[in-house]
Amino acid sequence: MNEEKKASRGRPKKFDRDHVLEIAQQSYWKLGINQVSINELCKLANVSKPSIYREFGGEDGLMRAVLERYESRVLRPMLGFLSTDAPFNEVLWSLALYSTSEIQDSDMPKGCLFTNMKELRLNLGEATAEQINRTYENVILVFEQWINEAKKKVEFKATHMDSRFAATYIYAQISFAQSQIMKGEASEDVRAILQVALSVF
Repeated sequence: MNEEKKASRGRPKKFDRDHVLEIAQQSYWKLGINQVSINELCKLANVSKPSIYREFGGEDGLMRAVLERYESRVLRPMLGFLSTDAPFNEVLWSLALYSTSEIQDSDMPKGCLFTNMKELRLNLGEATAEQINRTYENVILVFEQWINEAKKKVEFKATHMDSRFAATYIYAQISFAQSQIMKGEASEDVRAILQVALSVF
């Protein structure tokens, strides 16, 4: 009986990859990608540092995996409403409102984790930087497709503007707004500035 208990205590705990990624994502998003050490994440997730290295290859691999998860679970659903049949300007203003809103009764942190990672990419590892590039291209492609569809429906008034340039411009303005929200700026002020920046459309 005692031997069975000892054997049970000695078995390693199963590593819960998704739990670790959820803890890391929320911590990076809430506090900032450069404000959370791997040691702190280990404590929060109740895992050992060697297990993190075995699973992800190190902090760089962990950050890359977090961004992949964030893209699939947060960015893609958010970008999904760009494919609706609503008029271009209606979707644009909804996007501006959504990007600068603070949901009081939500556990969702302010701002955008991807925006924070993109701003600090020069201080991040190679694998994370490569994933940032991939995610950025994926995001811009969705915006570009949305703009091309708006042009076909004659809803995009800046007809002279290249679609990729317009996509990059719109995303840059939204990204800046989210960065300001994350830094604690008043959402009303940030939204007003964003609306002026997007008024060219």
